[in-house]
Amino acid sequence: MLRYIVMLVSVSLSALTAVAFLNDNPQFVDTAATVVKDKFESRRASEAVAQQPTRVYSGTERLRADARGHYIAEFSINSRRVTGVVDTGATTIAMNRSEARRAGIQVAPNEFVYKISTANGVVMAARVVVDEVRVGTIRVRNVEAMVMEDDSLNIVLIGMSFLKRLRNFEFSNGTLVMKL
Repeated sequence: MLRYIVMLVSVSLSALTAVAFLNDNPQFVDTAATVVKDKFESRRASEAVAQQPTRVYSGTERLRADARGHYIAEFSINSRRVTGVVDTGATTIAMNRSEARRAGIQVAPNEFVYKISTANGVVMAARVVVDEVRVGTIRVRNVEAMVMEDDSLNIVLIGMSFLKRLRNFEFSNGTLVMKL
């Protein structure tokens, strides 16, 4: 019986010491809570990804022309959504520096060495390779692109460096049909 009383007193003193320590050092509670929260959110995020259906990237996408005859769609460049206009007159994908930065593409000032003729005149550009470009069920990797200063371009142009990687693309009755 005495043994149980000694154990009860020891556990009680340990609990009181732990409570006093945590009251004097609240950062330990915050740190422990953050670690538990991070583990919980990480597990929940990985479960959510696992529940998403696997997307197949090969197929056909159709874009309808807008009132001005432009084929505009939501594209994904390096997993970042951008609004792009399909431009068969553009040799490559063209984007401004801000869009490139949002897509994780960093361009140093000394990389702007290419003279590009645009509808607004000649501008300097930097050549980059985009890891991935997607539209709907179509995904193309390692696509050449040009980055220009922000005042040179206000929308992403999806040019021939993307289109020529498709199996086929054709315009018919106001619809652009792209096949991977």
